Amino acid sequence: MDNYDYYAEKVFTYLPLVILSVIAIILLLPNSRKRFLRIQASLPTSKIKSVAMGLVEIQGKLIMKEPLISPVAREECIGYYYTIEDITKEENGKNSYTTVHKETKCNVFQMQDDSGTIEIHPEGIEFIFIQETNVDYRGQKRYKETLLKNGQEMLLVGAADSKNGEAYIKKDTGYKLLGITSASGISVWNKYQPLLRSFLFTCIIILILMILILSQ
Repeated sequence: MDNYDYYAEKVFTYLPLVILSVIAIILLLPNSRKRFLRIQASLPTSKIKSVAMGLVEIQGKLIMKEPLISPVAREECIGYYYTIEDITKEENGKNSYTTVHKETKCNVFQMQDDSGTIEIHPEGIEFIFIQETNVDYRGQKRYKETLLKNGQEMLLVGAADSKNGEAYIKKDTGYKLLGITSASGISVWNKYQPLLRSFLFTCIIILILMILILSQ
């Protein structure tokens, strides 16, 4: 076996381990969505009427106070996450998308459960795993928006505070967190996330064993 074949064999043998390491690093890198999911899983859902000061999780229906007009479909909404993407045709005929603009806008709104209502100050709010509402194509660009609308049942994590005796929720300065997500979607995530983690852990162990066997 010449040097080229030797090194080619080594690269082929250890390539899965390198790929696995890169994936593991990406998965372990902190970001706001992971922080939201981790904190949300550990917090009990508080009743709005008895919410305590500090980091809280609440669930309820959204109440619009002053509407925004969404940029894509021109719908009335509480807030939106909006992106513009360049469309590029690949050699295989499929389209690839590159985000060239993104923005989140949201007005002050309220959330209501069976115990009461609380105001949400949305500065710094992030939409977490909420399904896109509208998509439009114009020329070589794709326009997408995700809307918060009156009456939606949502779950929110943020910091409860009070002003003049009235409680409200804002972005938590310590965790840098004010996240909102679909109540039904997060229930599915919380139910199946342990199974997903177990599956990924099993796959990693199997891959490591295969690499060790092939390297012998």
